Amino acid sequence: MNKPNMNVVFVGGTKGGVGKSATAHLACLGAILRNQPAAYVLTDPRRKIRGQGRPYSVLDGREPNQLANILGASHLTLNGWLIIDGGGNRPAFDEAIAAEASLCLLPFRASEEDLDTVADDMRRIPNAFAWPTAWPTNAFAERAALYYVEALAKAFPLRVINTAIPFVNSVSELLAASLDAPSSPVRQLARRVFDIMSDTFDERQTKLTAQAIAS
Repeated sequence: MNKPNMNVVFVGGTKGGVGKSATAHLACLGAILRNQPAAYVLTDPRRKIRGQGRPYSVLDGREPNQLANILGASHLTLNGWLIIDGGGNRPAFDEAIAAEASLCLLPFRASEEDLDTVADDMRRIPNAFAWPTAWPTNAFAERAALYYVEALAKAFPLRVINTAIPFVNSVSELLAASLDAPSSPVRQLARRVFDIMSDTFDERQTKLTAQAIAS
C-alpha cells in the first residue's frame, strides 16, 4: 500500500556497533522488495558513501546543509521512505533529527552496556522506540537475552519493539562497496525488518491522530 507522504525514519542512538547502519539498509531494501520507494541517508562524516548496485537511493547527508536539503525535499515528496542512519556518540544530533522524523528507532544488542545506553537515549528522546538487533538465534541464548527486552519494556512501556532483528551472518554484505545481488537470507530479513518498521510507524501515526482528535 502506497503512503500519501514520504515517511522520515531516524535510526539513531549514542552506542556504536549496535547495527544502526545494517538496520537502516535492511529497511530500505525491504521497502523496495515491498514495492515502495526508499532512500538511505548517510550522516556519519567518518564513513564513505557506498551506493553502487543498490536498488534504493543512497544520499549524502554528512554535512549539515546537505542533510537540511534532504529533509526539506522530503516534505515535497508524495510517498516512500527516507531512512536516516545516525551514526554513533552524537546525542545532540540524535535529539535534533529525532524531532524532525516521524519515527525514531534505537537499535540495541543483548548486553548490559547496550541496555544502559539505550535507556539513557530513551529518556532523552521521549518518542523513540528501542529495537533489539543482531539478536541471538540459539534457543538458550535467546531465552537469556529476553531479560534485556523485558527490563527495558518495564521501564518504558509500549516503547520497545518486541520482535527482534535476528543475527544473520550475510547482513555484512549490506555494508560492502556494492550490493548487486542480495542473498536470499538478507532479502528475507529485509522484508521482515521493513514490515516491523512499517507496522510500528502506522501504530504511532494512529496514536498521534487519536491524541490530536482528543485535544
